[in-house]
Amino acid sequence: MKFILPSVTACSSRVGYITDIRRLPGLVLETPQLLLYTKGGSIPHLTYEVLQMVSKEQHALHIPISTVAHCHEAVVAFGKGIADFIGLKEYLTFCSIHDPAAVTPHGFNERDTVSIWSRTGRKQLDPDKYMDMIEAFQPDMYQSLCDGDTNPTSSKKRVQKSINRSIAFLEKCLERHEKSEVLKESAILGAVEGGYSIEGREDSAKYLANSSVFGYVIDGLHSNGPDVEQLTIEDVKPVLEASLKHLPNDKFRVLQGCWNPETVLSMVELGMDAFDSSYVYTVTERGGALIFQNSIKNLDIPSTATDVSYGAEPKDGSNLKPDTSIYAQSSYEIPEKKKRITDDKQVTSVVEEDKSVESETQGPIVESPEDTKSQTTSLNRKYEISLADKKYAEDFTPLSRSCSCLTCKKHTRAYIHHLLQTRELLGPVLLTIHNLHYYMEFFKGIREALKSNTLDSLRKCVSEEKDTS
Repeated sequence: MKFILPSVTACSSRVGYITDIRRLPGLVLETPQLLLYTKGGSIPHLTYEVLQMVSKEQHALHIPISTVAHCHEAVVAFGKGIADFIGLKEYLTFCSIHDPAAVTPHGFNERDTVSIWSRTGRKQLDPDKYMDMIEAFQPDMYQSLCDGDTNPTSSKKRVQKSINRSIAFLEKCLERHEKSEVLKESAILGAVEGGYSIEGREDSAKYLANSSVFGYVIDGLHSNGPDVEQLTIEDVKPVLEASLKHLPNDKFRVLQGCWNPETVLSMVELGMDAFDSSYVYTVTERGGALIFQNSIKNLDIPSTATDVSYGAEPKDGSNLKPDTSIYAQSSYEIPEKKKRITDDKQVTSVVEEDKSVESETQGPIVESPEDTKSQTTSLNRKYEISLADKKYAEDFTPLSRSCSCLTCKKHTRAYIHHLLQTRELLGPVLLTIHNLHYYMEFFKGIREALKSNTLDSLRKCVSEEKDTS
């Protein structure tokens, strides 16, 4: 596998190509690339046939290990890797560690293990167990095991532990990778850690710059989940620049999380090459439909049809309520825990009374609507409308007049509002079709803007808050 950049400049936007994929000869993926987020190996709410309706183009799949760990033994018995196992063998596969759409509990990583939260509860992975899974799944690309349990409030001691452990994990993963016959065509990506410490980021990046990895995952900026979309480029730009300036400019760079569209554009400008589509999933789960201006070519077509006939989303964003999730999901609850003070300064952690306990309750750790109050704020009104709002009960216009997806061609806002109110499974299906297609077009728009040197114009389009009242 090769990553090709026509031009190489430090900390700046670029268009690149992933090519020479042994398992998929002839496939060329252009970057910046959208990695299609999956849960349990499938794109939420979409069958393979419906996915083909959304786009017939080949894409890369983002497969968090935490969402497929429960089928490890089945994949081992199957013997052909995760891509064939899930019936999406024509897609490039990238395996990461955690689910970017679900909050990762803090304080459960240990010196030699990283905790993931699967359908059956907590699992502890050391490098050998992790690489056993990777060898069974045989992904085209994968992230090395790392301790990314840092966020803006992490102490210096926690940050340093994150860096040291991740380096040790990478060395062990690289050793297994180089000896493995089944992974000889797979690409391994190292994780740049350091939390929000400039010095920590530089130390981690300098070490990784000399390692034999295909690319990098900029990790440790957040704890995953919907709250990530509230982070702005001002929050992360200093540590991103500290990471990127010490990394080789010609290697692949991935950033995971539910980043909002404006922040994605700013990160592209800094030189990031790939993002996952977990943002699409979080918007869909709260009954939202993306309507922001996703391409310069659509400037003459209002992205929302309410400027023609119906009222707009209130400017205070009050109708984007988290309690309008499409349906309640069963969630794994962490057992009662004893609180203890860790050696991390001012950090309170928790440990399970019995670390070997694994619940049989179905479902990963997913925040309930009541626990995700911050996921829908005034920031969202730039990008989406809430179809759960009763004002759409008689709105017979498409979700977006500029969108050519099946949902916008065949159905109205009123119908989707009805589906959400009656909790019909077709509701999230139609919203996913629209939101995923819309976000794919956004990434096409990014690549076109980079080629035509009009990224600033696209940024203005995306950031514009439309007054459709």
